[in-house]
Amino acid sequence: MPTWFFIALSAPFLWALVNIADSFLVAKFSDKEKEHSSGALALFASLIAFLVAIGIWIFTQNISNIPVVDKILLLTSGVLTIVWVILYLFALEMEETSKVTPWFLVIPVFGYILGYFFLGETLSLHQILGSLITFLGLIVISIDFSGENRKIKHKPVFYMLCVALCVSISGVLFKYVTIENNFWVSSFWEYLGVGFSGLFIYLFIPHYRNMFRDMNKKGGYKIFLVNVVTEFMTISGNLLTNYALLLAPVALVYMVGSFQPAIVLLLTLVFTKFWPSVASEDFSKRIIIPKVIAILIMLFGSFVMFF
Repeated sequence: MPTWFFIALSAPFLWALVNIADSFLVAKFSDKEKEHSSGALALFASLIAFLVAIGIWIFTQNISNIPVVDKILLLTSGVLTIVWVILYLFALEMEETSKVTPWFLVIPVFGYILGYFFLGETLSLHQILGSLITFLGLIVISIDFSGENRKIKHKPVFYMLCVALCVSISGVLFKYVTIENNFWVSSFWEYLGVGFSGLFIYLFIPHYRNMFRDMNKKGGYKIFLVNVVTEFMTISGNLLTNYALLLAPVALVYMVGSFQPAIVLLLTLVFTKFWPSVASEDFSKRIIIPKVIAILIMLFGSFVMFF
């Protein structure tokens, strides 16, 4: 195997560990009796975003030397980031990690659609076909096979569709501005947007403020430590992907990145077997077989999209 493959594969592996950690935080520190109680966990992410922004500010020059419009767009990208994190946590409250994570594969689909309408990009036949195949896999993985009646859980599907849309818009805004400016300058303003969003939530939404305080009493340093580690892994995954893009074609690197749902499934199987207190899922045949089939369909859809 070429070196770029293992570099590219490291990114979805790190992101999969982040997904497992997020699921652990939701299960351990959210109020299981109250829907949407996990949203307060996003405040820890916003606090870390402030620290990252300060670090970039210390080591990067000319932070303020960009147009006001660009600053607004990057701050908006940060706001969208905190929005999708909250919605993603909502989805984890009501669905297993291995069924939530595959929905991130719809992000390129929204990216193609946004590029078509706002950037004047064209959609090729294989991009359209790959998108449809990916959606087919997502429909399969959204079906609840645990009971007698097969049904789709609409709320987590809605949340993850909104997540994919927010991530896509945020990415388009960041790329649009960063083409003209320094990567770290753009990152500073985006992280600042994430931090200010969390501050706004803390100051003006009492429910989340109270939940945040309760979480701190219950295990604040543990939550903060896990968030620091996962943020480091997320950034490391992004950097590894960017480095792999220098060594191999974009389509190949993104194809490897689409392995993330399969890696999450394997990791949850390992944790369920050896560390069920961290992550545990139902791996009975009637549950696992549809998951595997759905993930294979989505991987094939990704292959068609990127090639």
